[in-house]
Amino acid sequence: MGYDVHKLVEGRDLWLGGIKIDHSLGLLGHSDADVLIHAICDAILGAANMRDIGYHFPDTSEATLNMDSKIILKKTVELITEKGYHIGNIDATVCAERPKIIHRSAVRVREAPTIS
Repeated sequence: MGYDVHKLVEGRDLWLGGIKIDHSLGLLGHSDADVLIHAICDAILGAANMRDIGYHFPDTSEATLNMDSKIILKKTVELITEKGYHIGNIDATVCAERPKIIHRSAVRVREAPTIS
């Protein structure tokens, strides 16, 4: 199970599952702060007993500053693949009061090629 939380703030884009969501607020973070992808990466790494996303992609590194979380996901998959693991399925839930999330199938279709 992966879990991630970022604060909503002005002046940032809102990214969820690799999709830019039209909203007045975005998520504060070192990378693009895509909480959905971060939680998925944490779940993948945890299932492979490979520590957590912060260990592999620290928020103190210049290399991860403003990084696209799809790159973090791709690198996470590469890390587990090197250990002989692969992904069968991913099930994720976003808990948010706002904005209303209407992109369920778009997230599934958008991310599938990234992790194959």
